[in-house]
Amino acid sequence: MAFAIIVLICGAAALLTGGSINNLKNIRFRHSWLVLAAVIIKLVTNSGFRHTLGLPDPLAPKLYMVSLALVAVFVLLNLHLRGLALVGLGLLSNLLVIYANSGYMPLKREYFEMIATPEELELINQGLPAYNYIATGPDTAFYYLSDIFLMPHWIFITRVFSIGDVLITIGGCVFVWRCLKKPAGDS
Repeated sequence: MAFAIIVLICGAAALLTGGSINNLKNIRFRHSWLVLAAVIIKLVTNSGFRHTLGLPDPLAPKLYMVSLALVAVFVLLNLHLRGLALVGLGLLSNLLVIYANSGYMPLKREYFEMIATPEELELINQGLPAYNYIATGPDTAFYYLSDIFLMPHWIFITRVFSIGDVLITIGGCVFVWRCLKKPAGDS
């Protein structure tokens, strides 16, 4: 969430320095339905809604990986848009660590106490995943690509993040800035 706010601030800065919201109508995404499908899958797998639907727990990480793959395909199909290459690199970083850890994003163990509910902490203490997260440990593949960085204490949203999240945010800022500042007739 904090990273989305950063991208929105970048967009506001672009508008305040002569950008135009009308430039957004010129963006031509290819296969945008992929993102919608990915969001729906992630909402189901990253919430208690999956239990309401009766999806077995072992299926959740597989569906989560499918949602990430859908976003990756969308980004790949839209690399012609400036900034999406960085978004893709960040997404690839996150995909690599998630796929290598059986469909879960490893989170530094001590950070779970800061962000998890008591029920989620109990799962983690039992060595089980909590939604799309598992605790880091000695067997964590690609540890440095995991959610191992902590936001300053005064930031109350998105408390933890990965290198991939930073790359996605920078790419998002480049994309939004470029789209809003692009002069009419510029291709």
